[in-house]
Amino acid sequence: MIKSIIYRSLTFAALFFLIFSIAGTAFSQNYSKIRPLRDGFVIDSLDGKVSSDGEVWFFRTFEPLTDGKGSLSPQTDVQILPSSMLEKFISTFSEEKNSYRIWGKFTKYKDKNFIYLSYFLPVTASEVNEPDEMPAVPDANEEKIIPDNILALLRPSRKIDLAELKKPLSTESDGVIADRTGFLRKGEDGFYFDFDALGRKFDTLSLPLLYCESLEIMHKQQQLSPVQLRFKISAIVTSFKGKNYLLLQRAIRAYSHGNFAM
Repeated sequence: MIKSIIYRSLTFAALFFLIFSIAGTAFSQNYSKIRPLRDGFVIDSLDGKVSSDGEVWFFRTFEPLTDGKGSLSPQTDVQILPSSMLEKFISTFSEEKNSYRIWGKFTKYKDKNFIYLSYFLPVTASEVNEPDEMPAVPDANEEKIIPDNILALLRPSRKIDLAELKKPLSTESDGVIADRTGFLRKGEDGFYFDFDALGRKFDTLSLPLLYCESLEIMHKQQQLSPVQLRFKISAIVTSFKGKNYLLLQRAIRAYSHGNFAM
């Protein structure tokens, strides 16, 4: 009887130890997982190196970067999204001088960061910021001073009519569209937004979408629905190599009421 009780006690103890060991390992792995920087995190004068595989362009920071929760390692190559500023950058790029100071913002898609480039300057080794021992955490109460001309590029205000998007935009500056409805479509080379004409006098327009958190949310909502959803979006419009692109700033479900669509 006593042996049976001891055996059961040891069995339960071993079982609890196994359960807590598995839970502890899972917690440790989840806790140690590196989070990406948040979508929309502003890049204000960040130094690093630019490289390309012949098709896609990447930026690697010289020092660790954090937004307080997520982080970016100096060993990580971040893809630079297609944009008019990237096209300007490519025209001036030199492999001998590949160190740059950039402005813009990070986007996030499926736990991976991307960069929307707003401005850049070449830097020499003597101009590069010295790495800190610990990455600086932005103070929520501290306002960073970003030059007005760079801030204007980061937040374009030129409103674009959909009729203009039938042809490539000028690379002089990006623009914005607001409160336009349409549908999300997945193509072989990425996601597209098919605009809903709703009686307007232009042919069906479809533009590729750049990777960001709003796109990820839209895609998840569409996957959960058995029918095609209509969305209302606001977005930055940019161009790259003769092709227009959309970087979503906001995307919400648009519901139909009778014969009217929102």
